[in-house]
Formats: sequence, structure tokens, C-alpha cells
Amino acid sequence: MKLLLGPILYAKTQPEPDEALHDTWSFFVNVFLDSASTATPPGLKLCFQDREGKVVFASEEARPVADFTWLPEDTRGVVWRWEVQLCRKEEAQRLSYHFESLTDPGTPFSFEEPPPPPGKLPYPFPKQPLRVANVVVPQRGGSPNIAFFSCNGTSQGNWGNIDDPLALWSKMLRQHESDPTDPAKTPGFQLLLGGGDQLYADSLCHTVEPLKKFMRLPRSARREAPLPDGVRDVLVAAYVRLYRERWGGEQGIGAMLRCVPGLFMWDDHDIIDGWGSLERLQWAPWYRALYDAAARTFEAFQRGVLDQPRSVREPDDQESFCLPPGAPERDARATRHYFQAACFSTPECDLDLVLLDLRSGRTLRVTDPEASPPEVEYPVMSRPQWAAFDAWRDQYRGRAEKNGKKTRHVLVVCSVPLVHLRFGTAVESGSRITTLRDDMLDQWESGVHSGERERVIMNLFSLAKQAYCAVTVLSGDVHVGAHATLRSRNPDHLIPALQSAGQVCIEQATSSPIVHPPPSPMEFAGMLWMSQDSREYLSKGLETELGLLGETRYLRDRNWLSIRVDRPRKKEDANPDVKARPRLWARWVTEQSKLSTELVVYPPPFLKEG
Repeated sequence: MKLLLGPILYAKTQPEPDEALHDTWSFFVNVFLDSASTATPPGLKLCFQDREGKVVFASEEARPVADFTWLPEDTRGVVWRWEVQLCRKEEAQRLSYHFESLTDPGTPFSFEEPPPPPGKLPYPFPKQPLRVANVVVPQRGGSPNIAFFSCNGTSQGNWGNIDDPLALWSKMLRQHESDPTDPAKTPGFQLLLGGGDQLYADSLCHTVEPLKKFMRLPRSARREAPLPDGVRDVLVAAYVRLYRERWGGEQGIGAMLRCVPGLFMWDDHDIIDGWGSLERLQWAPWYRALYDAAARTFEAFQRGVLDQPRSVREPDDQESFCLPPGAPERDARATRHYFQAACFSTPECDLDLVLLDLRSGRTLRVTDPEASPPEVEYPVMSRPQWAAFDAWRDQYRGRAEKNGKKTRHVLVVCSVPLVHLRFGTAVESGSRITTLRDDMLDQWESGVHSGERERVIMNLFSLAKQAYCAVTVLSGDVHVGAHATLRSRNPDHLIPALQSAGQVCIEQATSSPIVHPPPSPMEFAGMLWMSQDSREYLSKGLETELGLLGETRYLRDRNWLSIRVDRPRKKEDANPDVKARPRLWARWVTEQSKLSTELVVYPPPFLKEG
């Protein structure tokens, strides 16, 4: 039995708090095996043990969640899933796990190493027999510690320019394996949160022969080139191979995927560089096929479940007026977005995550093809996703009204920062004749996104007030770390307990990159020269401002975020009128700098009655 990829742990999420889960910790374990059919389970039992070697959980029930048996022989197989449910105790637990053959119980199973692709180096392969240590179950009443990252690769696929490409993954693993100096803190991580660009698929344009030939065509020819028969399957296989190459082995992301449950949202490099900002190129058959392959493999390996594996995926841009005149009708059932919402609840605190999909619906939309020139707009989120986001906010607000005075933190994963460098209209106009056009359109600060960006910000402030929660935005993409504050003086957003302050704030933490090299001093100086980073005044009492990380506004060093929520405190705050409440802490972990900045987010206070 050959192990093609994995194991990979996935967070089991709940849409809202469930008291029955306060005493349990659940997740999924997936492995990609060279199975010939989904009809025959692999005959493996998954076993979790404590530090004394006692089995605390075992399951023989594996179900198929992604069928790739139709792919070429060197990478065909099935992704199998086991569901895990563990009991929480008064103290956090470190567990290990392994697989056992049903015909040889008690002995950890050894997987076979698959052969390398023709003419390629072998894929990374874990030691055998496979034993994975340091899965940390949080204690009762503890929220999960989170490791947030983005930009796990390089644009050109050339890692040779980096002295130690996986240095920060090694640092993350060491932190996960180490016990904290403060015994009151939960050790390790219980959630690995990917904020975009987990794969970097750009290299496929240089390694997949039919795609390589296509990319050599002039831009105008690429828009019209027909898609040959069989190319969709070639592209799916190429993305699968890339996941095996980048996510396998015992180093880098693979080591964390095996021991920390993950939750991921994609960005353009998980599809192809600039996807969503390529304008009319995105209507071309070849680019739709690239999106299709990226979406199916994203579902299989980042979402952990691939339904209807042979069905084509279309971007979520299918409003009839967004397609060019004469474009063929498309099946609306093939369109989908990947908006996600999850809740990790304790009796004292709800920690909710919202992951916005900024790629499936990002497009150029023709609103009036009869005008000269045609009128267009550039939506970032599709209408169906906005509907899903609105529905979630309504549900969350209703939950807050029902549950009353409880601490609530909401983490909003927005792969592209809401607040960063702002390039002026002259720079954006000039980018039309350079290769930087898609980079300009990718930014939320682009003038073409101003209305939708303000809508996102207004909705987040409304959520903070109506659901009485603290909202924190997590972003990546930009290859530097940064901290920004969004403020509102709009009376509709002011919380009664903070009326005297006259404003409310939302913090944004940008963490990028974990592998990609940061911009050189000269490159970044050029970016600063062409842009603004001063305080920004928006309408309706809104403003944004980049803060300091250490002595500067930008962390030009590879980094990731370590995020935790306080355990409930035994004493109340110094202010007797304010109830004690768990805080959220976010710390940038860097490769070289001695940065010690930690962002602290306080949930809104509850005044004592009377």
C-alpha cells in the first residue's frame, strides 16, 4: 500500500456553539493512498495513544473523500478520511497516532514509498513505520492556539535563492513541540490557519508541456486558443503532483499538517498568479481549465473533501451580464465559492472564524456592453458569497442576542489586506502598459474596489456592535508583515460602554511570507516611493492607519503569527464596572529580526447591571 500524501489533519468545524462539544476535541485525518477503487477500504485502524502508550481512541472506519483513480498511474489513488473524537481533560494532552493493519493488530503500519514521476526526483516521504507525535488536545475551557501563515512558496518556483526555505516551518514545529514557560498557557497549536498562497502553482506554466506552449502565445492568441481534448485531466494531474511535492515529507508544511488540524483559504497563487485580476484573459478556455483544476485539487487537499471529482468547476462569476457577447451558456451548478465560517466555543468564550474567498468571484464584469467603451466593474466577492456572508452575520447576531453576555472574538481571514500601501490613480493607469496591471488590481486599495472595500469595512463594524464582539482581520499576500487599525466614529457603530471614547476599532494583522523571500531594500523603497501609507479618511466616519511593528511600519522579514486567547481569569479587571474578559493575543514570529511586538485585542466590555 503506497502513501501518496499525508497524513493531513483537518479541523472539524461547527457553524455555532455546541455545548456537547465543550468536553471533546474533534478533527479529521486524511491520507492519499494508491487505492484502485473507492469501494474497497484500505483495511487500516487509526490509533491514538497518550504519553504512557495507552490507546485513547481507535477507529477502523475510513471513508473515501476524494477519488483520483482516473488520473495517470503515477499519481492515481483515493483520499481516505477517519473522524477523530477525543476527550478533553483538566490539562492539555500530547498524543501520538499511528495506523495498524487489521490483519496485524498492535504493530504500527509501514507504508510503501511510491515511485517518482518519470524523470523527476522522488517525492518527500515520511519515515516508516509511520508514527506521528505531538497532537495537542486543549484542556477543558481552552480555546485553540492558532498558527497563521501565508505565501508558502516562491513565484518562480526557484527556492535556491533562499538560504533556508523552511526555516520558519522548523521554528513553528519547535514551538509546537515545546511546553510554554507559563503553565497556565496551552502548549502547542490546535489549529493551522492558511491565509492564502499555500501552494504556489505558478511553476506549472514552465513544467507542464501543453501549458508551457500555451503561455508562449501572444496575449491576444491566448484569449482565443481552443482547449484540446484531455487537457483538463492533464492539468488536474499536474496540480495533484504539485500538492504531493510541496505538502509531503517530514519538513516544511508537511510536518505541521500531520499533527495540527488545518483550515485553509486560497489566494491567486493556489490557482495561477494574478487570478481574478487578469481581466478578459479569465474568459479564455485555457484559463477556465486552469481554474477548474486548481479548484478541484483545492477542495481535495485544502478543504479535505472533493465531491463529484470529474465535474468541471467554474468561477463564481456567472451572472449573465458578466460574460462577453457570444460567450456560451454555462451550467450554474458548476459555480461555487469557498466562503467558510467556523466556531470554536468554550463556556466562557466563542472564537469564530470567517474565511472570505477573494478569488472565485473576482472578475471583470461588463455592465453595459453597448456603451463605448463598454462599462465595466471589478467585483472581488461574488453575489452568492455576499449573500452567504450576510446570512452568517444575521445568524451570528441572533446567537449573540440569545446567549447574552459572553465574550466573543471573530477572526476574519481576508487573504489580501484591507489596509496596506495605496497606489494612486496615476500608478494604476500606468500599470496598463506593464506586467504590474494584475498586481494593482489585486489590492483592496485599488480605486476600482473602493465601494466594495468600504462595504466590507462597514459590515465588520456593524457586526462588532450588533453582536457585541471583537473583530480582528488576518491577512497575507504582500510579502511583508504589518499592523493596521480601522477606526469608526460613526454613531451607528459605537458601543454603549465605549461611548466616551467616541470611536471603536478593528485591528488588522498582516503576516506574510513564511517561505517567499521578502522584497529587497531597493524593491521596497521603490514601492514606498510610488505609494502612500498615511492615515486614510473614508466616508461615514471611517478611517484607517498603519501602525508600527517595532520601529517601522513594515516587517521586511519572513514571518508567521502565533495567536491565542486568554484562559478565563480568576480576578476581575481593575475597573470594578467592567467584567473580566478573555483577550486575544497575536505575535509575529520572525526569521531574523528581534521583533517582540504582540497585538492585544480586548473584547468589548459589559457594564454591570444597575
